[in-house]
Amino acid sequence: MKKTISLLWIIFLLPAWADDCPQWDQGEATEQISRLSDEVAYHDELYFNQNAPIISDGEYDDLLARLKYWQACFPSIATEKSLTRTPHNKYTIHHQAPMGSLKKAQSADEVKRFLQRIADSGVLVQPKIDGVAVELVYKNRRLIQASTRGNGEAGVDILHHIRQMPLIPKTLGNDEKNQLILHGELFARLDIIAPSILKQYASARHLVAGQLNRSDPETEAVKAFDFFPWQWVNSPFNSGLQSITALANMGFPLTLEHTHKTTSYPEIKQRLEHYATINKPVFLMDGIVIKANSKTFKKQLGWTGDTPAWAMAWKFPPATTTSKVDAIEFTIGRTGNITPVVHIKPVLFKNRTLSTLSLGTVQNLEKKAIAVGDQISVKLKGSAIPVFGKVLFRPANRISPKLPDTSRYTPFTCLSMAPGCEQQFVARLIWLTGKQGLDLAAISKPAIHQWGQTGTIQTLVDILQLTPHSLQSAGMHPKEVQQYFESIRRPKSLEQQIRALSIPGIGKSNARELAGCITDLRGLLSRQISDQCPTVGSKRMEDLQDYVNRKQVRELIEFLVEPGSQKTG
Repeated sequence: MKKTISLLWIIFLLPAWADDCPQWDQGEATEQISRLSDEVAYHDELYFNQNAPIISDGEYDDLLARLKYWQACFPSIATEKSLTRTPHNKYTIHHQAPMGSLKKAQSADEVKRFLQRIADSGVLVQPKIDGVAVELVYKNRRLIQASTRGNGEAGVDILHHIRQMPLIPKTLGNDEKNQLILHGELFARLDIIAPSILKQYASARHLVAGQLNRSDPETEAVKAFDFFPWQWVNSPFNSGLQSITALANMGFPLTLEHTHKTTSYPEIKQRLEHYATINKPVFLMDGIVIKANSKTFKKQLGWTGDTPAWAMAWKFPPATTTSKVDAIEFTIGRTGNITPVVHIKPVLFKNRTLSTLSLGTVQNLEKKAIAVGDQISVKLKGSAIPVFGKVLFRPANRISPKLPDTSRYTPFTCLSMAPGCEQQFVARLIWLTGKQGLDLAAISKPAIHQWGQTGTIQTLVDILQLTPHSLQSAGMHPKEVQQYFESIRRPKSLEQQIRALSIPGIGKSNARELAGCITDLRGLLSRQISDQCPTVGSKRMEDLQDYVNRKQVRELIEFLVEPGSQKTG
């Protein structure tokens, strides 16, 4: 029963890749869970001890959710390797107050339920700054201690670094004589930092982490670092807004400027959308924070572990999603380029179902070292094209793909149908008949594939001499058959015909130049064409002569110059 309840809870939080429990024996389950536990521990080390994560929060959350899911599936397997989050730097110091983390809202409904619980308190909304969490301690108004969050109980001493940051007060502008403890985010001001410095790092957060990891930070970099306090530990005020106002008078005005009081869900959603789309943000953000305003109410709700029950993070829509690699295949284009295509377990992301993505080249696949079974992240380029992000986890039973021979196919191969040439030859036919070529009406890619598979088309010129029977057998209606013959008889410009030939190295501009040098396509066969069109270049001319004088291309040229009568039987 306990296992069933655990599974139901984990499944509720899982991303789209969640499956039924893996069908592993005890040995394989132990190995897989151990490997994933090591991977999560590795990213914990980077995040908590080195302040230098290499994956996003969303990618990490998916990895951790998968680990918990597997552990729920195999409760008898104990993961002895604990996720150690104890800082091991020799300058480690203990915090004056524990530093917790925030619960993340999984849906808008969860935000609404949270608001119902704390509505009587009033709600404060702030941006969730993506920086490095730190504790600052002031005594008798003077800064005496600064440390990173680390494991929440202890962190790395960064007082030396903070003292070199002019935007952070070293002496508070108030009469506070007692100890004052602030928890907040150390971040780089995007409106101040020099672009030449920022471009050296993967993000503004990595810039901050990089400078904290140096024994002596760069003066030009840290002068743009600022501090956003999100908690005044043991504040004497009865409301969060009063504390924030007092902190603004002490030298921390940014927090007050970016704190908004509300009780309305629509207003909170509007704040989320505002910060997500702001053109020139002051800081790097990944969402908003919603917290109770009343100090009394905070005490009543208290904490759950290291998570306050009176606050919640609502992240921006994720920039990436994760999925499992189901298969890797290779497609061959008309020029002989081989493109690896990764098939992933279908995942719904930003109202789109993603199932495949291209890796561009075989060399890129080798560099990324992707295999079947891997857990990867995927993002959308231009909100439209799915592209590979990172390999997040490599399981023990992954299967590396057999890489094709990239020298087997070139711009000069597969000019007719032959064993092993199916993909490249069909790609040539698609180019020849498409809008960039002869623009033949009614010809579809599925029909071309069918004619290739049935042996109806063996050479390039065959697709221009199809019979009505062949056309109708591919599912074309009589009107479409008529359009096919009319489009073949329709005059084509010389430039269009040259482009349709798919000559290696000859693009649109070169095709235009060649069309101005010759009177018809037969001119391409002449050895004097190099003298007639010197601007095309000698290497391109050598390839052109090699290509157009091949039997299959000569046949196509002859047909285009003097189209024969179409077959009717």
